[in-house]
This record gives sequence, structure tokens and C-alpha cells, in this order.
Amino acid sequence: MEYVPSKSLADLFHEQGAMDPLTLLPILIQTARGLFVAHSHGVIHRDVKPANIMVSDTGEVKITDFGVSYSTNQEQITQDGMVVGTAQYISPEQAQGQQATPQSDIYSLGVVAYEGLCGHRPFTGATPVDIAAAHVNDPVPPLPASVDVQLREFIMSMLAKDPLDRPKDALVVSRTLARIERRLLDQQTELNDSTRIMARSGGRLPRRITSMPHIPLANARVTVTTPGVSGTVPDATPITGEQHTQNDSSRRMFGRSSNE
Repeated sequence: MEYVPSKSLADLFHEQGAMDPLTLLPILIQTARGLFVAHSHGVIHRDVKPANIMVSDTGEVKITDFGVSYSTNQEQITQDGMVVGTAQYISPEQAQGQQATPQSDIYSLGVVAYEGLCGHRPFTGATPVDIAAAHVNDPVPPLPASVDVQLREFIMSMLAKDPLDRPKDALVVSRTLARIERRLLDQQTELNDSTRIMARSGGRLPRRITSMPHIPLANARVTVTTPGVSGTVPDATPITGEQHTQNDSSRRMFGRSSNE
């Protein structure tokens, strides 16, 4: 197996606590792309968590530990009704002993995203059984109001109790998060431009900022470190600030839209 000389996302959470969305989003986007490749080959990870997401110093993500993964074309070592996964990140259906699906990995990635934005996991308990039961029965505590509203809503959709209410696949997850990342980058650029203009004008802000530089989405690469699984995922189509406004006013940014 490849040696990956990188910190895990769990290490980064431990060092930094809650992360800035613009730092966390590229990691989530790459992870979702990697999961989509695995799912396309019939492989369900079943144990997506920060400790299994390696992040290099250059920001490249590698998904590890497919030791408890489920594959549609291999003989299984687990039995029906057996609970597989880590209690803090397990999907409700896995906690009930049901078969894991791609939506199960999406739920677990939603827990990772929640922890990255809040600095803590959505559910806790005295024992792993208590935590798993909370995933099944308890409503997800709301994300802080300081988190971007579209990002909050999308992460909560990933954490839906019913798998059918979650995004239809991990590619939708990666593309939607990429659109949110682009919009947040545009907002940050506009804010920085405003600050510079105010500094040059002695603290007076012009009524309207008429131009804003275009920032292309980085073509991040993701590697799935498991034998027999490889592939590429199409990058999200770049969207300009004007197109964002049109898209946001005409349709929701996530879900099971046929446009996705």
C-alpha cells in the first residue's frame, strides 16, 4: 500500500478546531470526487471520517482505509444486520444494520463537514451505542448562524435521516460545494476590493464596485488508495458571478434536480 506522508483531517481538526469554510471546502470537494469514483466502481467506503482523509501540505486529498468497504462484485466478510462503521460518523441506516449505499457515505461526509465547520460533531453520548442511536433518532442540531446559509442548508441535506432525502450522488455533492466555494471566494474578493478602495479614498466607499476579478476554481486532484479503483471526475463547470445570481434566483443549488 502507498505510504502517505500527510496529516489526516482529524489531525487538522485537533490542531485548528473549527475551520474557515474556504479552507475546508476544497478538502470536502476532493473527498466527494474520490467517493464518486469509488461508488462508480460499486465500492461503498462505509467508514468515512476525518482520520481516513489524508491532506498533504499542498492540499491534495487521499482517501484511505477501505478495509471495511462494501463491494458489489466481491464476497463479503460481514453478515446482514452487522453494524460496520465508526459511531460518531455512522449513517442512520448503517446504525440499524441495513445495507450501506452511496448515500451512507454522503451522510458520513456530512458529519465530517459539520465537525469541520463547528469544531465538534453533531452527536455525542456515553457509549458508541448511545451515539449511534442519536444518529437514528435525534434531530441534527443546527449549524451556527455564522455559517453561510446555502452551505448550512446543503450540509443539513447531506445529514437527512432518510437516504432518499440526501443528494443523489457524491458528484452532486462535489459540484454543489464547488459552486458555494466559488461564491464565497467572489464575496471575499469583493470585500478585499472594497477595503483597498476605502483605504485609497480616505475611508470613503464608492456607491458601487463595478468590477471584480475572476478567480478560477483550482483543478484539485484526488486519489483513492484502494486496489482496483481509479478514475477521474469531471471538474465543476466555472460559473461567473452573474450566472450565480441567475442560478440562485431560478433554482435551488442542491438536491435531486434533473439539471444536476
